Amino acid sequence: MLFAASALREATRRNRLSRFLPQELVLRLADGDGSLKAGRRQRAAIVFVDLRGSTTLAESLDPHRLSEFLSAFRRRVTRLARLRGGVVDKFIGDGALVVFGLPDPGPDDAARALAFAQDLVAVIARWTDRAEPTEAVRIGVGVHYGEVFCGIIGEAARYEFTVLGDAVNVAARLEQATKLHGVPILVSEAARRAAGAPAAAWREVSREPLRGRRARMAYHTPAGPGAGRADLPLPTIETPP
Repeated sequence: MLFAASALREATRRNRLSRFLPQELVLRLADGDGSLKAGRRQRAAIVFVDLRGSTTLAESLDPHRLSEFLSAFRRRVTRLARLRGGVVDKFIGDGALVVFGLPDPGPDDAARALAFAQDLVAVIARWTDRAEPTEAVRIGVGVHYGEVFCGIIGEAARYEFTVLGDAVNVAARLEQATKLHGVPILVSEAARRAAGAPAAAWREVSREPLRGRRARMAYHTPAGPGAGRADLPLPTIETPP
């Protein structure tokens, strides 16, 4: 009975944590991983995703249908992130922040982030091409690789996982710059190099400073359909409803 009571308390604790934290981190925290609770510095690949045309979509759909559409969008982001080994840090309105390198950094984090970005663009395009004309949307994706601070903050009743640092800001600016340059994906030179992606498969878009920044940096987009795709195995994706 003591064992059963202990197991029940542990299951309850993990269920409570899963309400607020990415699933991939719950077991680590529940098992007492102090590095996540205290916070740590590490290198990671950061991906920002934004759904284009959501304002028009909100005007054309009733609230229930809009909720269904956004939920379906989030399911696709979550599923692909997990397939590629990424963690959805958070959804921000009609966008998402995905981190590759958690709970432990690996040598292929950037490669998996680039593969995720290209896979997601393709999956969303196929999905919305089959949707009603009013639901035909596209996405913009920004990818950067660098040092971040990551950790779990808050009280037991309301934990929150957070990723902070200049690398996060750069990824966000790259996503915003996809609108300016009219491309679905922008990848920093740092992310391309960390992924080991061949330069010939990527077209340099600009070296001008990103909005709100002073430093110049090169950033790229795939040179053509399928170009620059990381050669990483991926299970067949069954498109969810």
